[in-house]
Amino acid sequence: MTTEFLLSGFGGQGLMSLGKLIARAAIEENKHTTWFPSYGAEMRGGTAHCYVKISETPIASPFIRQADIGIFLNQPSLDRFSKRIKKGGILICNIDLCERIPECRGIRIIKAPLNQIALACGNIKVANTIALGIMLSLDPGILGLQTVQAVIKDLFPASKKNILQQNLCALKKGGEFVQD
Repeated sequence: MTTEFLLSGFGGQGLMSLGKLIARAAIEENKHTTWFPSYGAEMRGGTAHCYVKISETPIASPFIRQADIGIFLNQPSLDRFSKRIKKGGILICNIDLCERIPECRGIRIIKAPLNQIALACGNIKVANTIALGIMLSLDPGILGLQTVQAVIKDLFPASKKNILQQNLCALKKGGEFVQD
């Protein structure tokens, strides 16, 4: 089984880091993975996106035509990429920065106030990790929660305790958002 992700937002919102985290967790679970970034011509604040694939078998190409899961943290990203989610797929959007949600028939749309939840965790920069928690709660078969937690702990060692705790809080709050 292959799961394909399309992640997009403004530069600086951590979508590239999120893609790397997903890919690294897949490697930890002995899965095949690719991470393919696209920064475009923009600098920090411009729209950036990346593709991630996770598979039980070798992956021939990192390119994705239609993703199973889309995470969009701003309106320009949602406008540009929402049509690239497969029927039966999941679209997670940050309603704090997305005012217009396009009609996407046959796609499960999760509208989450990611910035508000991130601020409750102490850092607006963990909105990406909240989206990951939502995704893991919606489809726990993609990656194991414990694997993702271990990767986060490895990325943010004890010297960065606040950032570590904020990301673990965000992952948990994302899962709780789906439960509510």
